[in-house]
Amino acid sequence: MNDSVLICVLFYFSNVERYDYYYFFDINLSGIKKYIFLLKRLTYALSIIVNYDQAMVLHTETEEKIIASAERLFYRKGKAGTSMQDIANDAGINRTLLNYYFRSKDKLFEAVFRKAMGSFMPSLARLLSADIPFEEYLSGMIETIIDTMLENPQIPIFVLQELSSNPERMPQIMKEMGIDPAKAMKKMEEKGAVPTVAGMDPRQVILNLISLCIFPFAAKPVVLDILYDGDNEAYIEAMKERKLLLPRIIKQIMSQNQ
Repeated sequence: MNDSVLICVLFYFSNVERYDYYYFFDINLSGIKKYIFLLKRLTYALSIIVNYDQAMVLHTETEEKIIASAERLFYRKGKAGTSMQDIANDAGINRTLLNYYFRSKDKLFEAVFRKAMGSFMPSLARLLSADIPFEEYLSGMIETIIDTMLENPQIPIFVLQELSSNPERMPQIMKEMGIDPAKAMKKMEEKGAVPTVAGMDPRQVILNLISLCIFPFAAKPVVLDILYDGDNEAYIEAMKERKLLLPRIIKQIMSQNQ
């Protein structure tokens, strides 16, 4: 039984008054009164079923509101600096309801982290499984990562927080979402997509790719202040420019080691 059905069932029984049971099982109760009693309770049960979709929507909306509040606070104050009460206050709910949906801050952070990873990991998984030339892998991965970081600047922060507190969870989530770096690497090597060049382990290509894409976003406060004098529009334009620039840089690094 899922949580929403359980809520409806509990709501139903919480509204069945105690005297109803005695009323129904009263041995002196006439048959016609028993039928009337059953009809009333059946009507009430049907009203719950009719409103089940509304209950489901409310359940989903509340959960989404909690995750949105947690995402906002985790990004601004960090996981350690955010309390469950902070999240409840931001979401406009009480602590008891918050604990019903998420029993701990770690569980809530995992939900936020999975949502963040789900915004681009499936796209990368499809890209890695596609039968395309290395150049398309390269440009596709760079474009996907940079576009995602521009739309979700909180992701690098969440990744760093997760790696510091639960380093084993990120590889697990990546595999659940279809990304297996070892298999992807093997496939690219078999296809000759990442050639083993003199003096360079092919894995270095992947490390360079990830670092060049992620670092400017993970270090945005420093990069924005020092290199772009606080001009956010200039920073964003520079990040967009990197979608064209990075494939050339990676290819140049590879060609120098051939």
